[in-house]
Amino acid sequence: MKRQPQFFAEYIQLYRPLLNRLNTLLAPYGLFNSQWGILKLLKLEGEMTSAEIASRRQVEKPSVTKIIQRLLEMNLVSIRPGTDRREKWIGLTELGHETVDKVVLQLETLYCELLEGVELEDIETAIRVMESARKNLNK
Repeated sequence: MKRQPQFFAEYIQLYRPLLNRLNTLLAPYGLFNSQWGILKLLKLEGEMTSAEIASRRQVEKPSVTKIIQRLLEMNLVSIRPGTDRREKWIGLTELGHETVDKVVLQLETLYCELLEGVELEDIETAIRVMESARKNLNK
């Protein structure tokens, strides 16, 4: 029997419970995974337009617009005008930076717990496999 189906079955078995744990961890901050992904992206990459965020997160621009609106209400992001009247740059506020830093610390603990007993070499291999599968999916 081929191992590829089991590989993806294991991924699917991990994904939903992990997402639930992540949303539980984010709940005290009033956040969901979709919002967290944008905050983390802005922390790592700096200011972006909503079109860039949509492209990087592989979601539709209207979805990003709705999420950004909520993050604005929460004072986690700010918007500044660009050179073009239609262009708007989205970045983290001070509160946004602080929130991301706090969540990252909690996630590091969670991820260490989940990967307890797994060799670093195996983690590196798994990362390469996931990257390859993602690239092949996006061809």
